[in-house]
Amino acid sequence: MKMRRIMGMALGLVLTTTIGLTTAAPASAWTYEAKHCVGDLVDRCVSLRRNSDGTVYARASGRDDKDRPGDYSVRMLQVSYSYVRDGNPPAGTTVVTYGDAGWNETYEWIATRALPVPCGTSVGASAKVEWMDERTKERTTGWVSTSAVIC
Repeated sequence: MKMRRIMGMALGLVLTTTIGLTTAAPASAWTYEAKHCVGDLVDRCVSLRRNSDGTVYARASGRDDKDRPGDYSVRMLQVSYSYVRDGNPPAGTTVVTYGDAGWNETYEWIATRALPVPCGTSVGASAKVEWMDERTKERTTGWVSTSAVIC
């Protein structure tokens, strides 16, 4: 009798654990709502990403393409996004500014914090990237932007 009780408790524990694993909420998954890249010598990209929990953030990057002529360092100056709901003026704006974060020889990125954004909201993102020719030390600044209606 005692053995049957122990086996029953063990089976109950296994079933509870298995059911708990199969019904657990899925891990958060970020998906692209929009992405745009530009650049001849240095690639500049900005994207809008949405999480399964309804939050959205903007991410920007700059990359020296070593397969192209020239040797450039990059730095991110700013990434921002704003959104409009029902045609009203911007309902929210998030800006991340690095100021002088220093130069990176190949690649740099920054992101805004994630904010809740309801479906049907128009969102725009932009990024300011600077690159410097390592030979001449000449600096160039460029912008890249993208937009999407969330969901």
